[in-house]
Amino acid sequence: MKKIINTIESIFLKLAALFFLIFIACVILQVASRYIPGIRVLWAGELATYAFIWMIFIGAAVMVREKGHFTVGLVIDNVKGLPLFLVQSLTHVLIAVFGLVMIVDGYGLTVQFWGWTMNNLPEIRQGYAWMAIPVGGAAMIIFALQNWWEDFSKFKDKRKEAAV
Repeated sequence: MKKIINTIESIFLKLAALFFLIFIACVILQVASRYIPGIRVLWAGELATYAFIWMIFIGAAVMVREKGHFTVGLVIDNVKGLPLFLVQSLTHVLIAVFGLVMIVDGYGLTVQFWGWTMNNLPEIRQGYAWMAIPVGGAAMIIFALQNWWEDFSKFKDKRKEAAV
């Protein structure tokens, strides 16, 4: 299971890097179109915005996997044993609930905006941009569950060591 999670994380990192490159290229094109006569790239701003949205939601999911999310260091650093595991479990549950809200509301937004198109690229539906929310939420849930399982395994192993 860990291999599958690591593969998902690797894919997400590569996608985030791709969206970052698209974002940078579009911003450069947009700036160039302002200062170089004869170059008009109207779609670059919108595409940069959508690439940025995807990069952020995918990156947020990866940060959950890397445990780079919000934690209270004062609590985590000063608690051991069962209380630490309970605090970590609460954190993972809250992240999973947040991911579930992202899936439900993100799906609703994706459906709502599916028929809309980008202003300067009418071939592309706005729903693709909104789809980043439920995709990121689903990945956050998967990564939070994996992190909880790792924390549970560490807690169980430490209890076995203490019993011996």
